[in-house]
Amino acid sequence: MSTPLKTAVVVDPYSTGILLAPRLRARGYEVVAVQSRPDLAPSLLRSYQPDDFAAHILHDGDLDALARTLRPLAPAFILPGNESAVELTDALGAVLGTPGNSPKLTAARRNKFMMIERLAAAGLLTARQTMATGAAEAVEWAAQAGWPVVAKPMASASTDHVYFCDTPAQLRAAVDAILGSRDFCGSANERVLVQTYLDGLEYVVNTVSRGGRHYVCDVLLSAKRALNGSPFVYDYYRLLPPEEPVAQALMAYIRRVLDALEITDGAGHAEVRMTARGPALVEIAARAMGPAGSTTGIAAGTGHDQVDLLVDAFDGAAAVGPLLDGHYRFQADAMVLYLPVLVSGRVEALPDLSILDGMASVRGYALVPRVGDEVVPTLDLTQVLAKIYLAHPDRAVFERDWAAIRSLEDRLQPTVA
Repeated sequence: MSTPLKTAVVVDPYSTGILLAPRLRARGYEVVAVQSRPDLAPSLLRSYQPDDFAAHILHDGDLDALARTLRPLAPAFILPGNESAVELTDALGAVLGTPGNSPKLTAARRNKFMMIERLAAAGLLTARQTMATGAAEAVEWAAQAGWPVVAKPMASASTDHVYFCDTPAQLRAAVDAILGSRDFCGSANERVLVQTYLDGLEYVVNTVSRGGRHYVCDVLLSAKRALNGSPFVYDYYRLLPPEEPVAQALMAYIRRVLDALEITDGAGHAEVRMTARGPALVEIAARAMGPAGSTTGIAAGTGHDQVDLLVDAFDGAAAVGPLLDGHYRFQADAMVLYLPVLVSGRVEALPDLSILDGMASVRGYALVPRVGDEVVPTLDLTQVLAKIYLAHPDRAVFERDWAAIRSLEDRLQPTVA
């Protein structure tokens, strides 16, 4: 008689979430997909891999009904695959009694205003901020708080509708643009978050937690550049050696952030500015880093993929236990490099990236748009042309290949109509 399969649930298995089911199935799990809402962004839904799942359940908003459907399967745990999954994952886990983050602070882990208020109350350095429902209100606050300011949705991702404003006119335009849009996960933006600008370089800190203990998977320099009329276009993520003083300071700060927001179990993906006064959180997400492939690309420099560690934290707590309270080792320079779109139109042909195959540092790459897609010049992570993963133990080789790729940027563009 065969042993019945264990069951795991992945909510919104999109973006990096597509990596979870194959790893779980390899460990003997039957995996069930739950879609958190019917109106998720098409850019998320098209990454779904149906063959990885035993079933797909569309949540209609009735949590009790969803729990009744899942309870006979006795899921061992529930994981969020994407930012849109965080709230339902916490709520469903509490109802079914599976390990995870308490829903008590779910709102503060999604709503960026509440998030920063919580950290400020815990004594951590943060931006000053307000919520606005109109442009006049936002401009009045900014005039008192001081320019420049940043305006963005209350709960989104991927630098979606993030605006740097140093004049009233810019802020009014930003507020109007945000209030007339939906966020990256598909929700209507009814209020705008306005914050004082945080000076300094931006970094990413990725973590995995179990039982309130934390492992820092990596610290990355998050470089953005001015391009296509935006000051916030992603350029690259580059792995830092953990011994560097800035990495040490960021890791200590993020452990306090995780504790303040009660991210006790699962992945964390934090963006932090190293200001003149010290680290200050931009935002943190209670899920793994995206887009898909990023965690694997950075793992070439650390030896540990955040997605694998996340699965370990729930399926093999004993395996991940020795890592908790520690941090990664630096094994090679590693980077996720973004190629931007510089043209507009419908894609008739995609660029040939095979020129990258001869570069020693290139571990892989992926084009984002498809033939037939409409593209515009890149402004955020949803609009990039390609993701390129570099890693090499010889820094000179690594930086040579990086420079060569950047020199090809203008040539590696899609043909558009």
